[in-house]
Formats: sequence, C-alpha cells, structure tokens
Amino acid sequence: MVKTRGWAAVRDQLTRDLVHGGIPVIEVDDGDFNRRGELYLIHRHEGTDLDLPYAERTLHHVYRLWGRPVHLETVTDKRPLVLSYDGKANTKLML
Repeated sequence: MVKTRGWAAVRDQLTRDLVHGGIPVIEVDDGDFNRRGELYLIHRHEGTDLDLPYAERTLHHVYRLWGRPVHLETVTDKRPLVLSYDGKANTKLML
C-alpha cells in the first residue's frame, strides 16, 4: 500500500509489488539445522515486512510437509527476527 504521493515512493512501491508478483522470496538455508533435520528458511527482505500472523500460520503447513521443526529468519521493523514452529507452538526470537 502506498502511503504517500511523492513520486519516488510511489515508483519504489510499484516496483517492489511487481518484482516476483509481490510474493516474498524465501530460500532454504539449511535442511539439517541443528543437526536434527530441522528446516531453516531465510526471507530475502526487499523493503517489505512479512505479514507475521500469516507467516506463522504458513509455518504450520510447512511443518506438516517437512515433519520436523521449521524456522524462518526475516526482518520486521528493521530488526532481525526468527519465527519457529515445532509442531506444538510458534515462537519468535528477536536477534
């Protein structure tokens, strides 16, 4: 969502929305994280924060597919954060 009428901000937001169709880029960093078969993902932050409640719900589904705990490193409010789901509960760890 564009919150300004400044042409540079509008241009930048439109460009971000068009890159990858507005879908965040998330890459697998480690498929054997902690040497326990856990999945570690990294969100390539390109200026737009993830919707954290949606990301947490998505980790539930990734856990069901992977079968082991899942971790997602991202940035929110310009601070690094790791979201995790272990099959029972979501956790957040500010780095």
